[in-house]
Amino acid sequence: MKKAFAILLAFAALPNSASEFRVTLPLASKHFYCASNQCIDLNESNLGVGVEYASYGVIGFENSYSRQSVAAYKTFEYDMNPYLGLGIRLGGVTGYREESGMDVVPLAQPYLRVLPIDWLSFNFGLVPVGLIDTKNYNLVVTLDTQISF
Repeated sequence: MKKAFAILLAFAALPNSASEFRVTLPLASKHFYCASNQCIDLNESNLGVGVEYASYGVIGFENSYSRQSVAAYKTFEYDMNPYLGLGIRLGGVTGYREESGMDVVPLAQPYLRVLPIDWLSFNFGLVPVGLIDTKNYNLVVTLDTQISF
């Protein structure tokens, strides 16, 4: 835990190229790599809404188990060019107590950011779910969109 906290603090010291204020709309997810023969059908329409300000964000959404979840995080982004960027969200998320035994599970979501126009982005993320549920799926690909102000 001390190493994870030290890594988080090191990332917090990095500059962030994000816009100051964004509205985030979670859209969908796709679950991959079922770890057992007893895989369950999970919700892959994860609608919700969130806000980001100065790289800190909060999102409310319907999670893969059709429960309400709230994620709080800090983003770190690198713009490769005006239309593409890389980022990661680091924080915690609620709504997975039945699977993990924890009220808040760690969130580490790297993503590819596609910006077709300067105020709109589509984020394609990867969430390794080993901390949440190792019995069903090992990877979730996510899609959300952000509007920058």
